[in-house]
Amino acid sequence: MTKLWMSFSIAVLLLTGCAQKELSQNAPEIQQKVEDEKKELRTHIVATAMKHKNRQDGGDCSGFVTLVNKESNEPFFQTRALDDYYEDSRKSLAIYNYLADRNRLYYENPKIGDLVFFANTVKAYAKTKSADNITHIGIITRIDADETVYFIHHTKGKNLIGQMNLKYPDSSLYEHKVVNSYMEKCASKNSQNKCLAPEYFSAYGKIQ
Repeated sequence: MTKLWMSFSIAVLLLTGCAQKELSQNAPEIQQKVEDEKKELRTHIVATAMKHKNRQDGGDCSGFVTLVNKESNEPFFQTRALDDYYEDSRKSLAIYNYLADRNRLYYENPKIGDLVFFANTVKAYAKTKSADNITHIGIITRIDADETVYFIHHTKGKNLIGQMNLKYPDSSLYEHKVVNSYMEKCASKNSQNKCLAPEYFSAYGKIQ
């Protein structure tokens, strides 16, 4: 009887161990499912943003992001809550502050559909140059294998596609491909690398 009980106990322990191991192995699949659900949202955000490409919709960079946010059921920020995050008239900075307060800013491995923030692109606000002196914002639409990030943003009066590659911060072209956009006109040819997107990059912003 004692041997039978010991055999039963060992069997239970073995089965329990397998069950725990199986649960651990399945955990990444659960996470992947969540990511797949967000993938659908990300695809929707990009499609919505691209409908406004080459148009004046939104009026400026933060107005364009606000438009896409509204049409996508507010994945970036809740409009009513944003009022508490203004420091001045800059809505792009308010959005940045909103995401910072919710730990939704990050700096590596961007994903399509997320936001990208730039600092010190506007001379009127560039007296205090810092990474969180946000003056521009866009939406990531594509990421190439070479880490070139494509983003749609309101610039020059229209919603246009820009590029940024932090691996090649000093070059607009790499192997005959545009990897970095100019964010403003350069004062001289010698300082052209200082006008490229990586020079102004601040952070990425996660969707909720």
